[in-house]
Amino acid sequence: MCPSSDGRTGYSQPTEAVMDMLSKKDFETHICVAGWLQIVNGLLGIVAGAFVAALILGVGIITEDAVALRIMALSASTLGGLLFVLSVPGLVAGIGLLRRASWSRIMALVLAAFELVLFPIGTVLGAYTVFVLSQQAAVDAFGACCSIEDGRVQTAGD
Repeated sequence: MCPSSDGRTGYSQPTEAVMDMLSKKDFETHICVAGWLQIVNGLLGIVAGAFVAALILGVGIITEDAVALRIMALSASTLGGLLFVLSVPGLVAGIGLLRRASWSRIMALVLAAFELVLFPIGTVLGAYTVFVLSQQAAVDAFGACCSIEDGRVQTAGD
């Protein structure tokens, strides 16, 4: 057990205080940072998709083979389109966070969970986003989505 500040054994902070580590002023700053990081990450993904598509298509053109060009064009559009489609939700979530849209907190948390496996940058971005948006101040600022407290979710006994 960890010693507390008053000499007793146990945790020095109540459980509620552990989830509320940021002050309101700090929270506002961190929400802006998390929003902009999501936007930049989304834009980088879109740019990477365009670059990959252009690179693959360029290789197809250089080969001067009609069949190879068709295959490369299909590959370029598929990979570029996939990167675009996967990057747009991060862009939308970041804009939503900056506008304090009620849906953006949940969307950003879901995206952050997927970003955690994209080592190393995605892991840092995902962990930071989860840390900021799991604070009690985030629940207060964005509202609780479908929690038992707001009455939209029923308990098993109801």
